[in-house]
Parts: sequence; structure tokens; C-alpha cells
Amino acid sequence: MMSSASFRTVLASALILAGGVLSTSAAWADNKAIVLSSQPNEAGFPMWLANKLGYYSDRGLAVKIQYFPNGGAALASGAAGDWQAGWTGSPPAITGWAKFGLTTVGTMMKEDRNIKLVMRKEALKGSSPADVLKTKPVGTVPNSTWSQVLFACAKHFNVEPGQMKIVPLDPPVTRQALQSGDVGSGTTDSSPDFDIVNDTEKFQVVCDGAIAKTSVIDPYIVTKKFAAEQPDTAARFVEASYRANEFIMANKDQALKYLLEYYKDVGIDGSEAKARYTLGLRDYQTLNQALSDMSDGTTAKTLTETGKVFVAGGAYDKVPDMDADIKAGLPILKAAAALRK
Repeated sequence: MMSSASFRTVLASALILAGGVLSTSAAWADNKAIVLSSQPNEAGFPMWLANKLGYYSDRGLAVKIQYFPNGGAALASGAAGDWQAGWTGSPPAITGWAKFGLTTVGTMMKEDRNIKLVMRKEALKGSSPADVLKTKPVGTVPNSTWSQVLFACAKHFNVEPGQMKIVPLDPPVTRQALQSGDVGSGTTDSSPDFDIVNDTEKFQVVCDGAIAKTSVIDPYIVTKKFAAEQPDTAARFVEASYRANEFIMANKDQALKYLLEYYKDVGIDGSEAKARYTLGLRDYQTLNQALSDMSDGTTAKTLTETGKVFVAGGAYDKVPDMDADIKAGLPILKAAAALRK
């Protein structure tokens, strides 16, 4: 582990390179306790791995990871100050920014290839994806990235939203409805859709976010209070988290073994085949990739596009100002990058 003196040297450099974002009075404290928000799925893997491999402790952080069933469930807890940082899906990130200043500090993962539109082959027989969307019920999660991909795929097939009979379902029920035939098509993601996607006699993946040219991201986030009061600690969290991302993408075989351990630790019904499948679809981002997208407006644009799904669904009158969100979080991401100089 780096000594306290070395920590202070690194921080001083970070302050200069980050343009004075962090106050020089901010002292590094070894074993700084923070609580991180996550969910028990593969998107939560990098933070678990960062803790497992000692990346957080390398940066003087004593981390506790709190798992929530979904991003929405985590928001009230975050607003109350029960956790300081973590990751979430883009819809709760947008809602959190609008409600209490939950701040994006970079893209943790891109899910363009992971969220898919699946159709039953019996519905497709003698038909086309466009006709199935127009004539058969479609299952998806309302006001979600699943809806975003569905609408983008519908556009890809020249189908208007009003031409579809959309059945609002949560993810497990969407999968059940696909398997039972209650819907002709539905949106899915890995690894829970492993059995469906690999049952090529009954199902066909006809579209995904990449095919439909819509970008879906999961951001790393920090609370407004944490960013304001402990920006140095926030930067350390961000840097260590991206180190885990980078380990996963550069060491897939080793990451696979750790992912199986993660499954057991958080209670996911997984297998080596499912783990390999989901690692092939989830694009965990490097710190440099995240910094580039935050700096050139890509992240703000992507979140804004997701926010438009909320507006279409009636959740918002207008899209929250995501440029302001990125402006608030970018200094912390830059300070995290500066820690590596």
C-alpha cells in the first residue's frame, strides 16, 4: 500500500493537473469509510472487483457496498445520505440529478449490444419484425433503457410507437411472457436472458441498441453532498473503480473466474456459460474513454436521449439539463485521471 506521504504527493499533483478543483486543505485519510450503491447484477461487478483486488484500499478507502434491487430503490437512500457514490442505470441517474443533484462522474458501462429486442419465431413465421411489432403484444419496462431500445428498434423497422401494443412489464415478467407466448416480442438483457437467446428454435434476436444506433449507458455517480464536501475522496473512488473496469476488459479469463465468485457472493443464479456470455456483451469503459465522452459532450447527449424516453412516457415535461450534470461531475473525473500522472 502507498504510504501517507506518497498519497499526499500524488494528491498535490492531482490538484495542479486538475486545475485546482480540489482544495489543497483536503487531507488524505487512510481507510476513509464510504458506502457505495450497487445492484446485484453484472453491472455491479466492477465495484465488487475493485474492492476484492484492493484497488479501493490502495487509495485509502474503506468501502462498504450496499445492494439495491434496482436504481429507483436506491435513490431515496442516496438523497438521505445513506451512501455517497456508486453506479446506477441512466434513468435513475437522470431522475437523481433532477431531484437532488446526483452527479454523473463518467460512463461505467455501455450496454448498446446488451439490451436486445427478441421475437418468438412462431410469431415471425411468414411475417417480418415490423409486422410482429404492429400485430403482437410487445413486453418492455416503461420509462427505461429497455423502452429506449424498443423505440429505437421500432424506428429501425419503420414502425411508429403508436402502432405497437406495448405491455408494461418488469424484466422477469417480460422474460416469462416471451417464454409463455403472451407477447410476440420483448426486450431483454444478459445474463438472465441466456436461456432465451440461446434457444434458437423458439426465439430470435432481431435488434439491439447497436443495430438501432441508440446508446445506452450506466454511469458512475456521486451524491452532490459528497462531491462538494469530499471531492478528493470522490476522485479516489472514481480512479479505483475504473481500474477494475480496465482489469475486466484486459483480462477476460481472470475476470470470468472473479465473476463466478461475485455470483456466489451476491446470490446470482449464474454459471460459467452465463458469465462468459454476459462479459461478451457488456462494454466496461476505461477512465480515458469515460473522460473523452464526458469532455466532448457524448455523455450528456446520451443521457439526454434517454431522458426523451421519459418525456415520451409522461414522466417529465422536459428533459433535465444533463449538460449541467456533466459540468458538475467532470472536475472529479479529471482529478481521478490526474491521480495517475
